[in-house]
Order: sequence, then C-alpha cells, then structure tokens
Amino acid sequence: MEFNDVIKRRRSVRRFSDQRPDPEVIDQVIDQARRSPTAGFSQGVDFLVLDEPEALDEFWELIEDPEFPSEEEDRATRPPVLVLVWSDPERYLARYSAPDKIEFGMDQEEAWPVKFWDVDAGMASMQLQLAAVNAGIDTWFFGVPVGEDAVRERFGVPDDRKQVGVIALGYRHGGEQPESSVGKRRRRPLEEQLHRNGW
Repeated sequence: MEFNDVIKRRRSVRRFSDQRPDPEVIDQVIDQARRSPTAGFSQGVDFLVLDEPEALDEFWELIEDPEFPSEEEDRATRPPVLVLVWSDPERYLARYSAPDKIEFGMDQEEAWPVKFWDVDAGMASMQLQLAAVNAGIDTWFFGVPVGEDAVRERFGVPDDRKQVGVIALGYRHGGEQPESSVGKRRRRPLEEQLHRNGW
C-alpha cells in the first residue's frame, strides 16, 4: 500500500467483527511500532497485548464506567485484540544520567518541560496504527479514564509505568464506515495550521 493511502485510510473504527488478526502479524506491527524515535534512544515504551477472550472480557469489565455503561451492541462488536501502551519514565531518567547525557541536567523527572516518555509512546502508538493499516488491519486509539489501577493490578503492570492509551486492532464490523468528529466537523485548512518562518 502506498504511504499516502495508509495515511488516508487510518480511521478510528469502533465496531469490529470477531475475526482475529494473525498473532504473527500483530507481532510484526508492534515490532514496527517499537522502532519509532525515543529521546536518547531510551526505548521506554512497553506494549501489553490482550488477545485471549477471558483477558479481554476482564479488561472491559475493569474499565466499565458506571455513569456510561456500554450497550449490548458495543459489547457484541468489541475488538479481538487490544494493545495497551505504557511509557517508562525511569528508562529516560537512567539514560539521561549516563555520562554522555548527564550534562543536559535531565536526570530528574521535574527537569523535563515536556515529558518525552509520553511523547515517544504517542509516536509509537501512531506508528503502530499506520503499520496495522498497512497490514490491512483496522484500528482505534482510546484512553482509559476509569479502572487504570485495576487494570494495572490484574495484568501485573509495574507501578513505574504510565498508561498512555489503548489501541484496538481487528477488522471493521460489516460495512461499517467509521463515525467520528471527522464526519461532523470540517478539517482546518492547511494555511490555518502551517506557519513558516513566523506565526
């Protein structure tokens, strides 16, 4: 697939069929995602894959928001694979404590005006989605506002990791066309967002 087509085809799909992508392809997609840039080559991004029905059911139960319970149709069209993306600040602090980086004064978390561990995890998340689309897999990136501690405990995630988001992987349900704000709001013209040599 041409790169321009990959970019245009990436959309947030929220309703999936029960067809599960090949685990080897998922591993390849994650291998491509982990090659995204990281500050100082710290490589502080971890991926937790949930692809067994029991694990997936427990995940959804743990993040259920009692104020906004999921509907039966939503439960029936959940993705067959989830990739939970975590950043590891300690790897960055350790890397920037090394002799070739210590002079920058970034060996303490509060010294980072932009938390690059989260930025890098976001870039890896985007790269994962593009790699998935290139492999013919649909995606959806979402956050977990409820139940993060329960998810962390259930799946044994170390306390020092920070959750960045979740990427759903699978194949869209039926002929579903992704519905999102893209279909309801206009895209800003390039000239509104592009500033050259000044604002």
